[in-house]
Amino acid sequence: MTTPSCRGAGASGAGGREEGAGCAAERFFERLEEVLARPVPAGEDSDGLRQAGVLVPLRTRGGDVTVVLGRRTERVPNHKGQVCFPGGSRDLGDADLAATALREAQEELGIPRNGVTLLGPLRPVRTLTGFFIQPYVARIPEETIFSLDGFEMAEVFEAPLAFFGDAGRYRSAEAGVSGRERRVYFVDFGRHTIWGATARILLELGQLARDLSAPWEPKPPLTRFRPRG
Repeated sequence: MTTPSCRGAGASGAGGREEGAGCAAERFFERLEEVLARPVPAGEDSDGLRQAGVLVPLRTRGGDVTVVLGRRTERVPNHKGQVCFPGGSRDLGDADLAATALREAQEELGIPRNGVTLLGPLRPVRTLTGFFIQPYVARIPEETIFSLDGFEMAEVFEAPLAFFGDAGRYRSAEAGVSGRERRVYFVDFGRHTIWGATARILLELGQLARDLSAPWEPKPPLTRFRPRG
């Protein structure tokens, strides 16, 4: 919801610029939630794959929108050392994959589920390791302090969401999975190489964010971007 201070924003000076950036972020989140509320086009089913839910946490930092990412330790059984979103396999006690994503985000990064605003799902992703991942985009409070599970997570870091909207930053390669060729994406951010399902999710969300962050004006309904392959 747009904060009252955003109504009629446009003051000059440093304070006005900060307020303007904050209002732009609020409008972005409103529009993003509207777009993610639309039905996701039918894709591949999860037959034979292990179902998993991941949370894609976003928050504002100084008026900018950032995305929170983690890096797994070398001790976990799957995806050792990889940059990832908090998430994991669905437990019997999880009502759905959104509940899985919220539970795992609290367990792995210490994000309290009662402070999370779910904005909506992105398209599911099938991985080379046999997972069917359902990503859920969420907004977390700006003041969130992370507490890492030392067995699961080696570190947590943030990146500007806008960074991932430039398709030219990505490279890709074909790989085989379940008898089919799949396109695997890679993107570098600082010292991290992000690849696989995480890069694919960032590409879809980054492209969507790029379209939503253009100068604010009434827009026709957006077509949700789908990575190739």
